[in-house]
Amino acid sequence: MNEWKKGLVLFSAMLSPLAMADWQVDVNFEMDRAGKQHRAQTSVSLVPGEETVLFDNGEATGALIGKAELLEVTADEVKISLLVQEQCDDGGWRTIMSPVVSAGLNAPASVKQSNEQLDEFASLKVEITSV
Repeated sequence: MNEWKKGLVLFSAMLSPLAMADWQVDVNFEMDRAGKQHRAQTSVSLVPGEETVLFDNGEATGALIGKAELLEVTADEVKISLLVQEQCDDGGWRTIMSPVVSAGLNAPASVKQSNEQLDEFASLKVEITSV
């Protein structure tokens, strides 16, 4: 039983800095649709439980926005929810991709998605670091 308590204390001490760390996400988004390209690169801090805007092209029509939310932190990986949307001509929003990405620290993860109906290809590369 004594060994179990020692292991629990060591595990808690190891996770404690992770729970209090500041998380930085570096994002590279690319989308090609019928010859038109959209690209966004950004680096922002994530706060657990809060949605963070990664990028927003700021256009009045055809706005493209990316958001992220830090979901879970473990000793091995960080899990974030990503959402990329485009504003349609009618004012509504179309989701381009909405993956949940699990990545190790300083270990890039990528997501690729294609929509053959729209002749669209989207790619999202994510790297998470602790600062």
